[in-house]
Amino acid sequence: MVFILMLFTGYEVFSQPPASFRSSNSARNKVEAYRESYVDRQLGLNEDQKARFWPVYRQYHDEITAVKKAKRQNILTNKSKDQMQKDLQYDQQLIDIKRRYNQEFMKIMPADKVARIYQSEREFNDELFKQLGERSNPD
Repeated sequence: MVFILMLFTGYEVFSQPPASFRSSNSARNKVEAYRESYVDRQLGLNEDQKARFWPVYRQYHDEITAVKKAKRQNILTNKSKDQMQKDLQYDQQLIDIKRRYNQEFMKIMPADKVARIYQSEREFNDELFKQLGERSNPD
């Protein structure tokens, strides 16, 4: 079960997940819940901060995920010479989203905790890839 959940967390990083995983919103939701739980533990927010942070974070995460999905689609379908230009546009969109939400997060919590958001996401994904690597290479 943990293995399946770990696969879904990395979904946004892989260009195309296995077909059996594409339709499972339930498992994807569970992975997102684990991600949120991990980030929550790392941030140590008080109840007021949590109430203000999570709606903003979920909106941030949805926007980032949508741009990453569009970028993956561009890579898969666009084989023309303007693919690189479109990729750069997607990268700029990601930066713009992060800048905008960084300001929103700073209204909720101190800068050190805002920095922990991004660090926690990287750590979670690193752990995911580590788990996937261990499971795919059973030595």
